[in-house]
Amino acid sequence: MTRSKPRVMYIVRNFPQISQTYIRSEIEALQADYEISVITLTNPNVPYTRCVPFRMMSDPAEVWEAIEDFRPDVLHSHYLNQSEMYEPLIARGLNVPFTIRAHSFDTLTGDSPLARQAAPVINHELCLGVLSFPFTRPILEAAGIASEKIVDSYPVVNYPMFYDRSPNGEAVMNIGAAIPKKRMEDFVDLAAQLPGIEFDLYAVGHIVHQLHEYNASKGTAVKIMPPIEPDEMPREYKKHRWLVYTASRELATVGWPMAVAEAQAAGVGVCMPNLRPDLKAYVGDAGYIYDSIAELPGIVTKPVPDEMRELGFQQAKKSDIFEHKRVLTDIWKAAF
Repeated sequence: MTRSKPRVMYIVRNFPQISQTYIRSEIEALQADYEISVITLTNPNVPYTRCVPFRMMSDPAEVWEAIEDFRPDVLHSHYLNQSEMYEPLIARGLNVPFTIRAHSFDTLTGDSPLARQAAPVINHELCLGVLSFPFTRPILEAAGIASEKIVDSYPVVNYPMFYDRSPNGEAVMNIGAAIPKKRMEDFVDLAAQLPGIEFDLYAVGHIVHQLHEYNASKGTAVKIMPPIEPDEMPREYKKHRWLVYTASRELATVGWPMAVAEAQAAGVGVCMPNLRPDLKAYVGDAGYIYDSIAELPGIVTKPVPDEMRELGFQQAKKSDIFEHKRVLTDIWKAAF
């Protein structure tokens, strides 16, 4: 019997995690052309509602059976630590090619231990390639990953979902997983300096309780939002004129946040900390790169310059998964 579409099996973790909607965006960009099955190895701590069907299993033997049952043409994963699952599958005789999309925590932490651990799996003949931010190529090569296996790729963003040229509100926002590398306390400190402006923090899970305590110590300068369904986020962005993204300079493991492109697509101005030179390439001339929170009161109290806002729509388009999905699908052609 001839298949109508090639089959792709996702093997991921924490699906459907509300702070990992890039997996959903990628699937939505692919599902018209591929039959997709999703296996998650772990449960999310803050799930979202609308997603494709999935099954939870952590035993490699169960995953092997799922592969045999679905008979995918290719396997696909997010994060280099998924090599831990591919190792036993390869040892058992896996003959299905696979790809992995890397992110920030698995490439930028210390001397990239996860990349070093994943190198033998990625260099295996079954691996068609690892997609990673362009600036991480030297890091992955230093970790032992063969250069020809590395494929440069922008973040995964559902650009059409956020693209909106209508006027924005006047509030200031920050968004992301509530983890130390995001240094969201800086956002609270900034808000405490500007009591006449609304500051909204979309902090998800992890240490959000600590942020509530810190915010209270600063006079509750910030409104900490509850988890918002991904489908509701476009209208949340439109309430704001600035996104102030924060990050720990000591950890410096923030990569290219999809929130930057989502905000730009929604007409929101972007302020991003100056952690590395590559961030200027990502933000482009469509935002500010700041060295200190002290620089921002004079920026976020004013409207976003029209030229900067216009450049934001163009810059965000570079992260549109509907445009650059071919970076991934061209790799898969070797399997089909």
